[in-house]
Amino acid sequence: MIHAAAELFRQRGYHATAFSDVIQASGAPRGSTYFHFPGGKQELAREAIALAGDEIEELVALAAGRADGPGSLVRALGDIVAARLEGSDYRSGCAIATMVLELAPENEELSADFEAVFGRWRAALARQFEAWAIAPSRAIGLADLVMSAFEGALILSRAGRSTGPFKTTVQAVAEVIDHEPRQPGAPT
Repeated sequence: MIHAAAELFRQRGYHATAFSDVIQASGAPRGSTYFHFPGGKQELAREAIALAGDEIEELVALAAGRADGPGSLVRALGDIVAARLEGSDYRSGCAIATMVLELAPENEELSADFEAVFGRWRAALARQFEAWAIAPSRAIGLADLVMSAFEGALILSRAGRSTGPFKTTVQAVAEVIDHEPRQPGAPT
C-alpha cells in the first residue's frame, strides 16, 4: 500500500489521491487501510515520504557504483532519473515534489518530513562528493546545486514530455562539478 500510495502521490499529488485509489492500485483489502494507517491519509503520506527518502539514497548509491568521480556521479544519477521519467511516460518525476508543491508550507508536519527527505538526499550526495576529495563545505553546496537543478529540470521535462531539458541540465551541472577543486593529495 505504501508503494502504491507513493507512486500515486508522485504522479497525482496528495489531494487528487484517495484511499480508494490506493486500494485499487495495491490490491489491498479496503479494511486494511484504516487498520494499518489509523492516522488516515496523512499517516499514509508520511510513510510514502519516508519511502521516498530510502529510494533517493538507493539511487545515489546505485549511481555512485557506476561513477568514477563527482561529475560522473551526477551523470549516472541523471541517466537513472531520465530513464524512469521516460519509462513512466513523463508521469513520475521527483518522489515528493508534487506533494511539496501542494502541501508545503501549510502542513507543518509533512513539511518537516519533506525537509528530512531532502536532507537525506543532500547528505547522500555530499558523502559521495567528499569521497572524491571535495571539501565538505563545498560538497553540501554542490549537493544543493544538483538537487535544485534536477528538480527544476524534471518540471521542464515533464511539461515538454521530453528528457531534453533534463539531460541538458544534468550535463551542465556535471561539467561544473568536474571542474571543482579537489583537496590536496586526493585521488582525481
